[in-house]
Amino acid sequence: MPQEPGGSGHARNPLSDPEFRAGLRPIPAGPVGGGPRSPAFDLVGVAPGGAPVEVAVRSAVTPVLLCFLHVHCDGCDGFWRGLSGPPADLPPDMAGLERVVVTKGPSAVDPVEVARLATGVTEVPVVMSDRAWSDYRVSGYPFFVLVDPVRDAVVGETVGFGWGDVASMVEASLSAPG
Repeated sequence: MPQEPGGSGHARNPLSDPEFRAGLRPIPAGPVGGGPRSPAFDLVGVAPGGAPVEVAVRSAVTPVLLCFLHVHCDGCDGFWRGLSGPPADLPPDMAGLERVVVTKGPSAVDPVEVARLATGVTEVPVVMSDRAWSDYRVSGYPFFVLVDPVRDAVVGETVGFGWGDVASMVEASLSAPG
């Protein structure tokens, strides 16, 4: 791990290095070559304030982008901020998608911290749900899952290092033959 200049001995976060980030690419995790797709699942959990929340992903009108984020994640900060703005702030390929933020459940993540990060996220549901992470086989963050309700299936998945990565996955997934 690179050390801070001046010999402070503290490891530098490689994601803060623009040259390092420029070499990173999203890792699509979906099926290749039209293989079987993972099924879609509706989301069940609680809002940061504790109220029960259900999001009917399988019967949505448009594709749904599930944004699996965490509160202690330097890579998630930009996504939290991006979701707090209007859809016009997102890349064009993503403006028409329904979006949902999914965090771990209240036993794993402090709801107060989730509420703090979600303060400006008013147009996007925030669901705290361990079950969603299990249903969609998510083991890390920030991770993005694109669900096509017409196919009742996951059509794209990626780790995201920025909105451009997520937009690339969305574009490739929605333009791929069904």
